[in-house]
Amino acid sequence: MRGIISFLMTYFLMYATGDERLNQTNIVDFIGQGIQKEIQTVKQPIDETIAYVGSSQCKHVKKLIGVSYEQLQGESEPNLSKLTLVYKTSGYTTIINITSAAESLRKARTFDSDDKLIIFIHGFTDDPTKDSFTEISNSFLNKGHLSTIALDGSSLIRWLYLRSTTYVRFMGEKLGETLASIVYQGQDPKLIHIIGHSLGAHIAGFTGKTFHDLTGKKIGRITGLDPAGPCFSHVDPELRLKDSDAEFVDVIHTDAGVYGIKDPVGHVDFYPNSGAMQPNCLFQTCSHSRSWQLFGESVVRPDAFPALKCKSWDAYKEGKCEKDYSYMGYATKPDTRGLYYLQTAGSSPFGLGLSGIKYKNMDGIVKNIGNIGAGIFG
Repeated sequence: MRGIISFLMTYFLMYATGDERLNQTNIVDFIGQGIQKEIQTVKQPIDETIAYVGSSQCKHVKKLIGVSYEQLQGESEPNLSKLTLVYKTSGYTTIINITSAAESLRKARTFDSDDKLIIFIHGFTDDPTKDSFTEISNSFLNKGHLSTIALDGSSLIRWLYLRSTTYVRFMGEKLGETLASIVYQGQDPKLIHIIGHSLGAHIAGFTGKTFHDLTGKKIGRITGLDPAGPCFSHVDPELRLKDSDAEFVDVIHTDAGVYGIKDPVGHVDFYPNSGAMQPNCLFQTCSHSRSWQLFGESVVRPDAFPALKCKSWDAYKEGKCEKDYSYMGYATKPDTRGLYYLQTAGSSPFGLGLSGIKYKNMDGIVKNIGNIGAGIFG
C-alpha cells in the first residue's frame, strides 16, 4: 500500500510541476500502469515461491495419483489417434489426422515450393484456433511462407495439468515418429523448425529425442517459447527440452520462475525484461503469452529485438555485458550461444531496436526502494 501511495504522490508532483511525460501519456493509463508495477513487485516473489514448491513435489504427487509416465504406459496410454495437424496456407486450412499425416502432408505440399517445414505446438488449455497459432502463422504467411502447421493436442492437454505434463512425452514421441516418416519421404530434416509454447516446448523436445532415435539425425531447429516450468524445473534434462534435441535450440523466457522455466535450456536463452514480469502484464498468463507475441513480431520485424550477451540481468542493468549482441526470435543465427538480455515495449510493436539493449529503469517505486536498500545494506 505504501508503494501505491508513494506512486500517487509522485504523480501529483509531476502534475503540479508540468512534467512533460503527462503530456505524452494518457493519465488513466499512467496511473494504472504505475499501480500495476507495484502489485507486480509484491506478487512476483510469492508466485515464484509457490511455483518452486509445487514443481519440486510434482514427481511424488504424480506417482501418488497414478499419472507418472511409467504408470500410464501400456493400457493406460492416451489415445494418440485423436491428435491432428492443422495445415494452413493463405488460401485454406485443412485438418489432418496424425495417423495419416506423412502421406497427407506430402500430397498437400505437392505445389508448395517452400521446403521449410514450420510446426507450431501450443501449450496447456490452448489450441490452434486461438491467438497463439493465429498470430504466428499469419506472421509467417505475411512474410512469404506458403504454409504453416500446428499440432492440435487440445484433446489431451486441455484439463488436469499434472496428467498433461505426462502426456507431453507421449505426444512428442508420436510427432517424432510422424516426422521420421516425412523425412523418409524426402523432407530435409535440417529444414524442419518446431516452435513450441509452454508445454508445447517440451513436446518439441521429446519430438526431437524420438526423431533422433529413429533416424540418427537431428531436427534443424526447435524454438522454445517460455517452456513450462511447473513439473519440469526439477527433473533430469532428458525429461524436458534440452539443447541436444535439435541442431539448434533457442529459447525465449518471459515468465521465468512461475509458469515458465527459469534455467537456461537451449544453445541460446533470451531473457527480455529479465525474463519475468513483462511490462504491462499484471497476471502471469500475460507474461507467459508474451513469448509467442514477441516471436510472432520477430518474423515480420527481424531486427526488432537485438539483445546483449551477459552473465545475468544484474550485469545487464549495470552495463557489464559483452559487446556481442544477437537478434532474439526468428532471426537468431544458429551459431549463437549463451545468455542474452534486452528490454521491450509493453504493447505492440514490442521491439525497441537498438534502444532495447540500453537499460532503462522502468521498475516501480517499491522495487526501486528495495534495490536502494539492498545496495546500502549489502
